[in-house]
Amino acid sequence: MTRNWSLAFGLTGVGLLVFLAIFGPFLPGIDEDLATRSYYKSFFNLPPLEPSADFWLGTDRQGRDLLSALVMGTRTTLLMAGAVSVLVFLLAIPLGIWSAHSSSVKWMLQGWNNFFSRIPLIFFIIFLVTIPFFVFSAHRPFWMLALLVVLELGKIAEVVQKGVERVHTQTYYEAAIISGTGMAGLFKWHYLPINLQQWISTFFTHIGTVLFLFGQLGIFNIFIAQKLVQLPGAPGGPTMYAITNTANIWPIYLSNILADIKTAPWIPLSAAAMIIFSMISFLALGEGIQKQSMLVRDGLAKSPGLIVNKIRDRIHGRKESRNLNI
Repeated sequence: MTRNWSLAFGLTGVGLLVFLAIFGPFLPGIDEDLATRSYYKSFFNLPPLEPSADFWLGTDRQGRDLLSALVMGTRTTLLMAGAVSVLVFLLAIPLGIWSAHSSSVKWMLQGWNNFFSRIPLIFFIIFLVTIPFFVFSAHRPFWMLALLVVLELGKIAEVVQKGVERVHTQTYYEAAIISGTGMAGLFKWHYLPINLQQWISTFFTHIGTVLFLFGQLGIFNIFIAQKLVQLPGAPGGPTMYAITNTANIWPIYLSNILADIKTAPWIPLSAAAMIIFSMISFLALGEGIQKQSMLVRDGLAKSPGLIVNKIRDRIHGRKESRNLNI
């Protein structure tokens, strides 16, 4: 049997991330409240504090334990990235199928993707989210997620479209059309079974790309959720305001990377390590699923469905033998 190392690494990495997202706040040594500190043990020991026995990854500039902050931010980061990918696929699947049946929609989709392929996506996002309406909107998280979904929709819809067009070249599709099968039947019996593994693979790969995009937004100081706060100042002086992040996600620890990399390098390096590990894990899982389907097709690996059926048959066999003994 050929070993699928990409699938093994991806399942292990994503499983670890899911474990941290669910059980991370209950692990020993994790500060669930993320308490801030103006100093530690001495008035001269000011944050950010270097990694030590008390703080394994050090602290951020507010004196919060960085390990606790990253663990506590796992759930929010994964939920945001997963929400973007889920919404993208819910819209991309019908759009891709529609474009495979309509030349005008296909032409519009190709034009959309060609337009956004000429300039890096991050610059479109920076340009749009710095418009005052988005900056000061009380619903900024919604608008940010909607913007990411719209910008990511075209390329995923094109993947779906190509998969559907491959089905159209098969003789069983022609037979289904001749027999009068409707769109619902085509999706249930042909489009979904043939393309399911590819769509699942692309879904996990897409989560990895969204996490990479989150990291880029953090470097450019673009927050998904933020608020305007008043800064303390001298009496009678001018009133100053600043925009601060309100969501604990990994990319926020990259927002001051130019200064932190010189004075507190453990802050951006730890956040970057979490983003890179999660990104590689999801990319490996997507690639592993695709590779597994190819191995099954070539007869070099067993289908997951066959394994499940075999386990189910064994369970039923044990139950039947137990009933006979009774």
